[in-house]
Amino acid sequence: MTTPATKPVAAALLNADALAAVLGPEDLARLHTLVTVAGVHTRAEELRGADHLADVEVLLTGWGTRSLDADLLAAMPSLRLVLYSAGSIRHLTPDDFWDRGITVVSAAEANNDPVAEFVVAATVLALKGAHRSAAHLRAAHAFLPAQDDLGIYERRIGLVGFGSIARKVATGLHRFGHRIDVWDPYLDGGVAAEHGVHRLDSLAELFETSQVLSIHAPWLPGRNDRMIGHDELRRLPAGATLINTARGALVDEDALVRVLGSRPDLQAVLDVTWPDPPGADSPLYGLGNVTLTGHIAGSVGLERRRLGRLVVDELERWVAGQPLRHEVTQSQALLRA
Repeated sequence: MTTPATKPVAAALLNADALAAVLGPEDLARLHTLVTVAGVHTRAEELRGADHLADVEVLLTGWGTRSLDADLLAAMPSLRLVLYSAGSIRHLTPDDFWDRGITVVSAAEANNDPVAEFVVAATVLALKGAHRSAAHLRAAHAFLPAQDDLGIYERRIGLVGFGSIARKVATGLHRFGHRIDVWDPYLDGGVAAEHGVHRLDSLAELFETSQVLSIHAPWLPGRNDRMIGHDELRRLPAGATLINTARGALVDEDALVRVLGSRPDLQAVLDVTWPDPPGADSPLYGLGNVTLTGHIAGSVGLERRRLGRLVVDELERWVAGQPLRHEVTQSQALLRA
């Protein structure tokens, strides 16, 4: 632990409410024992005008922090560590950012946990027929008569992408005895075997065989927009459920509306859409086989405290000269959602 005289100078740049949301009293106190917090700023313009800017070695960022552009970085010659108390840092770090060799930490791993738990829960409910049963009870005032195709054990689950969240989902679902198939062009066969999943070479095959299909690919604008279209969606087997907690732009929403409208046997649990939230005239609101959950899969409420705890833990390691556990490299940043 450093002495007060040698503590690094830090500043915060994030939404006014974000600091209180991610840092509980204990973690905030820990932060102040590790660094000298010279200022908390809500806008980059405020930070640019701060007297202490040239001395800042640690920058705490999060929701509301925009790109750390070249002009801002030039005014921060001492900056060595950026702590991002949220998920993807792609918007935060333009190409020239990496030229400075600044270390970046993301709290994505802590944010990924509730997303994975959400998907596991949604999968269980889907296989149990919860949405179908609730709709039938509301319409017919009677129990669902056909239940032979329901059951939460030993089914086929499909995952599009196999990053951190999908791996946590697979871990959570293994205890149900499912076969878990994955389509991910970056997935190595050895890694798939290590996690007990089956790598498929065809996205079409994944859709054809999955009773629950969950999307976890990163959205790479201009490269995989609407990568899931009518051809994939129409292949979903009878009674299947589509779950999207990744990005709405990955799915051709017009095609999704057409397929769901013509196949009431299918269900969709959409935590994200494009745009997000849907416009007031979106047909998604009128489809009885669509559940819109309003972007709650990621950290909400008290869950956000785990993000702040992660970055303060990392700061503690950094001050002590220990290896970091959640540093993000440039190549990693490009492939994260």
